[in-house]
Amino acid sequence: MSQPVDKIGNWLALPVVAALTALCLAPLLILFVYSFFQVDFVTILHEPTFANYAKVAGSETYRGLIARAFGSALLVVGITAIIGYPVAWFIAKRVVAAKSTFLTLLLVPLYSGDLVRIFAWRVLLGAEGAVNRSLMWLGVTDTPFGGLLFSPLATHIALTYNYLPFMVIGLWLAFESLDDAWTEAAADLGAPAVERFRRVTLPLTLPGLIAGGLMVFVMVAGDYLTPQLLGGASGITIISAVNDLFGTAFDWPLGSAIAWTMLAILMLCFGVGALAIRRSSFISEGT
Repeated sequence: MSQPVDKIGNWLALPVVAALTALCLAPLLILFVYSFFQVDFVTILHEPTFANYAKVAGSETYRGLIARAFGSALLVVGITAIIGYPVAWFIAKRVVAAKSTFLTLLLVPLYSGDLVRIFAWRVLLGAEGAVNRSLMWLGVTDTPFGGLLFSPLATHIALTYNYLPFMVIGLWLAFESLDDAWTEAAADLGAPAVERFRRVTLPLTLPGLIAGGLMVFVMVAGDYLTPQLLGGASGITIISAVNDLFGTAFDWPLGSAIAWTMLAILMLCFGVGALAIRRSSFISEGT
């Protein structure tokens, strides 16, 4: 009886596999092939070479932009983790009847488009926005702060706001599976709150932290709109460089090489994260 059901399941999965192959894997494969070509004026030379990867590795500009992208991603991961831990703990351990309501409210910002959220932050952080007006009303400043909007600060505020729910969801799942008996036992043994968090809560919720951190890291590193619309002069990123190479510069092979360099680094991070989750989960089960 199970064999016919398995065959039906396999046939039903075929369209999904075909769609993923055609829409995800095939474009990546095309990019990978193009990364070994070169451009002569407006003609793509189909002569395999590693020159594009050598150019990416040897260019201080591209290396700096890649490092900045991953540095921003790590910063946002750290900020979302600091904010996400108490929020996830509160939803998992203190909310009982309205837990689904809190989770829905957490995801409400994601129901709107990226442009809506970005322009909302432009309104809030502008010279006549709510933040500057509040600071002037409180007497902190007599004139609006000009450095709030179109700055790295504005970019990272919006990125944190956009991707915080993904970190909270990962940590919430980890807290849901955390047995309170462990922290209660540590408290009975006289461990202070900081020590209980460092030696009990953090190790046992580490898989959720890593999972949420990976999601935030990947999305921040690949974000295009937020730095462009909120970063001002600092909005030049490696993603915008790839966009220019595929557009006005007409250097598809170099753009493909940069894209695959980013993808390779992200896949390496995913591999390390998966190993860390597996190891931390094994340690948690062992305890």
